[in-house]
Amino acid sequence: MEEPAAKLTCRELEVLRLLAQGLSNRLIARKLDISEKTVKNHLSNIYCKIGATHRTQAALYAQYAGLTDPGEAAPPASAPAPLPEKDAPPAGPCLTARERGVLCLLAWGLSNRLIAQRLDISEKTVKNHLSNIYCKIGATHRTQAALYAQYADLA
Repeated sequence: MEEPAAKLTCRELEVLRLLAQGLSNRLIARKLDISEKTVKNHLSNIYCKIGATHRTQAALYAQYAGLTDPGEAAPPASAPAPLPEKDAPPAGPCLTARERGVLCLLAWGLSNRLIAQRLDISEKTVKNHLSNIYCKIGATHRTQAALYAQYADLA
């Protein structure tokens, strides 16, 4: 059976690799010298071809499929807090147990609604936890947080 990544065009692979680095559509567009609309079109095609429903699933797919180097899964330079060094302790200590649970489920690609159902809490509470997590780890969106969780072995 053919791997889904084999169905991607060269440009789609470039977009997927940049997405897996945690870059926004705007930054992907700048890096590839294309419009944001073109990035969105590529992402739609990628999602369809690999069976993803959103960017976090696509970024995680890229990681699992070996389309990126582990060192590439870092937030952009503008993020306030860098990822820990390899010898540093995992990110867990600054996060509460509930925040680690939410982050783990996010890294598995679950939506806020599914995270809430799994943890028997409201979606609003999930959003509050995610805001706290983003602040603590220096992420600006869920894809960066999911990649951070994977890097810190929380996923």
